[in-house]
Amino acid sequence: MDDASNPNTKLIAARRRLQSPTGSGHPMSRQELAEAVNAWQWSRYQREDRLDETDVGKLERGETHWPGLTRREGFRAVLRATTDAELGFYRNRRSRSPTAAGTVALAPLLPSLLTSSSIAARGPESRQPEQQALLSAAGRFFDGESVDARIYPAVEDGRVLATVPADFAGNRFLTRARRGLVVGAVTDDERVIGYGLDTRQARRRLAKAEPGSRLLIPPAYVLDDITVGILWAVVNLDEPLLNDDALLADLQQQLGPYESLPTSSLGRDPASELAAVSQMWLGSYFCAHHILRHLNGIADIPQFWTREQRGEEASTWLLFRHKYDYLRAITDRFTGQPLTRALCIPSASVTASPPGERILLLLTAALMESFNIRVNVSADPEYAAVEGFVLDNDRQAIVANWIGAEGIWQVGVTTDRPAIRDYGDLSSHTSAHSVVAGTSASRRLQAMADYLELDWSWLVTRCARLGDYGCAGFAQPRSRLLSIVGVDRACRYLGQAGTANH
Repeated sequence: MDDASNPNTKLIAARRRLQSPTGSGHPMSRQELAEAVNAWQWSRYQREDRLDETDVGKLERGETHWPGLTRREGFRAVLRATTDAELGFYRNRRSRSPTAAGTVALAPLLPSLLTSSSIAARGPESRQPEQQALLSAAGRFFDGESVDARIYPAVEDGRVLATVPADFAGNRFLTRARRGLVVGAVTDDERVIGYGLDTRQARRRLAKAEPGSRLLIPPAYVLDDITVGILWAVVNLDEPLLNDDALLADLQQQLGPYESLPTSSLGRDPASELAAVSQMWLGSYFCAHHILRHLNGIADIPQFWTREQRGEEASTWLLFRHKYDYLRAITDRFTGQPLTRALCIPSASVTASPPGERILLLLTAALMESFNIRVNVSADPEYAAVEGFVLDNDRQAIVANWIGAEGIWQVGVTTDRPAIRDYGDLSSHTSAHSVVAGTSASRRLQAMADYLELDWSWLVTRCARLGDYGCAGFAQPRSRLLSIVGVDRACRYLGQAGTANH
């Protein structure tokens, strides 16, 4: 049957149940409904839509039946519906059965930080899921770890429901300790969209469900640049830290003599058995504690400089547990006082980074702003090699560096006048010429998104949704040294900043 001969009676009835806002006593008109949906989208997402009576007419006549995501949300809110089906909205998709799951291919759809390869070839008659290894890109520190995935066909009706085997809750893929991802693949014509759920979360959801139930995956977990960027960082930090956990614990016990020294460095030989990521963690941990140990000697409000230039390095702020504790301790130490932290991100670093990595940089800035720490960014490549420091006006500087250091760390406290003057000039210049200048955190974050060539409006919407659900659902760390609390806080803050008054 032609869609045009099949009017959407549910949508028509829902509109006619509401009275016109003019007070005339007549039912709401198509144009009035369109304006109400536009107003809702603006109030919720600051999205300027141009929905009009023509668009509503096409929906009511059945010429179109699946408006965009935020439009559907607007229609549900205005017409007081809880599901798209109540308003007669549905997707025109080809039917897919669980036996066809082996034909799903995610490789062309994944953002650049992930690729996929088939683990096992399946015939069209097979009832086994498509098994793929999601391969994360290597970086300067990251080795490029892989994640095993099981892909099942799914439908999306405001929810994502994946058709998994009836006994999947007890499947070895879900019960093993190793990380895995269950992917619901929603197919619409030639387009496939993947939604990922961590195996631990999948097991918990299915354990409470009736046998044979479909697996519910939050739509917020769509595999796009932001979720894949976060997953990329978690996977590449998690695996090495888990493998080196015992070695790191032993090395931590040996750090005591260094902690009493005002200046110290550690060469790479004592940590030669550690992976590059584990050496990063050890250096970052020691630098953070070195700064905290010397904060009591700070007389004035300090200025912070940090050396991260890429999302790979910045992800440590979002995921290393001690980094979050460090930010909280700094804020508590200087409660109510205006703190600043500056970074150098040359344009060449922006150009060389894929979108997911640039998003990690923006989330790092959002995390710092959430602690009331103003972020300044210098684009001058001349400052790229400056070590991390905390400047106490013109008195002294606490130096702490692990990124680009010759060893695991290099720390110290200096009162050398030329060095203090250089740090002061650097801080003053960056503050005066920051490429993310703004009077509010919202303006600074939006300016940073523009500098990083990211879609601000899209990010605000996506981060708000991820903040609501939490990122552990698709990227739960296994290592005790990692935590998702920082990235969750950053997502919530960025989502809220996008709706804040400027």
